[in-house]
Amino acid sequence: MAMPDASEPLLPRASRPRNGAVRLWVLRLGVAVVTIGGLLVLLNLSLHDHNGSGDDGAGSGPNEGGNAPLSAASLEACAWPLLEPHVSLLDVPAIARDEYLSRQETLASALAAAGVDAFVAEPSASTEYYANISSSFDLSERPFLMLLEAKTGVFSYLFETGRIAGLDMVYDNRDRTDSQNATEVAVAWAEEESPYAVLARARPGWKKVMLDEHARYMIAAGLQGAGIEVVPMSETVQALRAVKTAAEVALLRGINTFTLELVRSVQKCLRVGMAQEAVVTASSHLFARVGVGEGYWSIVLFGDQAAYPHGGKHGKTLAEGEFALIDIGSKLHGYGSDVTRTILPTGAEVSNELMGIWRTVFAAQSAGFERMRVNETCSDVDAASRVVVKEAGYGPFYTHRLGHGLGLEMHEHPYLNGANSEKLKLGEVVTNEPGIYVTTEQAKTIGKKFGFGVRLEDPILVTDKGVSP
Repeated sequence: MAMPDASEPLLPRASRPRNGAVRLWVLRLGVAVVTIGGLLVLLNLSLHDHNGSGDDGAGSGPNEGGNAPLSAASLEACAWPLLEPHVSLLDVPAIARDEYLSRQETLASALAAAGVDAFVAEPSASTEYYANISSSFDLSERPFLMLLEAKTGVFSYLFETGRIAGLDMVYDNRDRTDSQNATEVAVAWAEEESPYAVLARARPGWKKVMLDEHARYMIAAGLQGAGIEVVPMSETVQALRAVKTAAEVALLRGINTFTLELVRSVQKCLRVGMAQEAVVTASSHLFARVGVGEGYWSIVLFGDQAAYPHGGKHGKTLAEGEFALIDIGSKLHGYGSDVTRTILPTGAEVSNELMGIWRTVFAAQSAGFERMRVNETCSDVDAASRVVVKEAGYGPFYTHRLGHGLGLEMHEHPYLNGANSEKLKLGEVVTNEPGIYVTTEQAKTIGKKFGFGVRLEDPILVTDKGVSP
């Protein structure tokens, strides 16, 4: 696969097996830098030959050979020396204060254009995005709300007295209003009061507010009960967080590239007979060793387990002739990774038929990438990836959407599915993850003995040039 002419490779994808070989070549995530009124980073796919020479060659990891222990500890010990050289990928700064303040100004302008008085949000990805209020804040029946006024751009928050001391919120209300000052940033309410009535008294000019998409129904009901009209989050405001800045792209590139290298390191040490849980545990420890373990999640599935794309099956060991599906990620300064590879242990093989299914999924992903550009309709991109699978006779077994947005949330706007007529926007980061999933029960109806699942996933940054396989 050739990169666009004006690109600089930064992240990696997997090559097709050569000459019908049944040994899998690991997909790698790729990035290219494209100039579109400035430098934009494109998460692209580049070929990597897993059977190549050097440190990527078969059997190149420590503890190689069939006599290697099969525990999580041995897998971690084997993978770490391969992964350690890539730790510098995580040396990306967190979002700067000025960017938070710029986001607040942009939001205020969008709110004013929408004809609402303010934006209201509970701790969520939205508050993390606009004010560094963590989405991990423990919600309860006592509301803690971020508030941003449309007319003035003034930031404030509603809280129960004494509840949130020490939060490192980002805001600057100086010179932004004549009616309020920085000492009024906190709207406190006592236990014996209605927090919503307190807010209505403190902000008498607020007649209509926009409620964040993550907020609970009780917040909407409480505000409306206090006489404040509530409207849902608009697509325009949703898009503010969907379109990524250069700083966000750098974070996403760093954590996703590192995650890919982690999967590649684990793959080189994976052995037939290893338990599913060993891969989960070793991967968790590897992320934790470099300080990004807090956001760790994984779906690790062997053989017919992978027919269930969202997991739920446990306790299996990897057998001869089976693929291992690893869907995995973590977070760097709040921004997540989401990478999936369907792989084999070093030196293992699958049938020509299974390898052909892997190639079909690869081709479906390539077809999706060809359509992932500015102003392409999400449903059309999804449909393009399905044509390849349908022509191969597996159309009914491609059972989920092509992809989703990626950022502070693992799944966020936009969603690439058959029902979404939204257009892709310049600067959005979206995943491309087609798959084929056949359960053992279904396999018998199409002349096969055992079930299987294959998925390949990479995120890219949407540009006006798209991706050319």
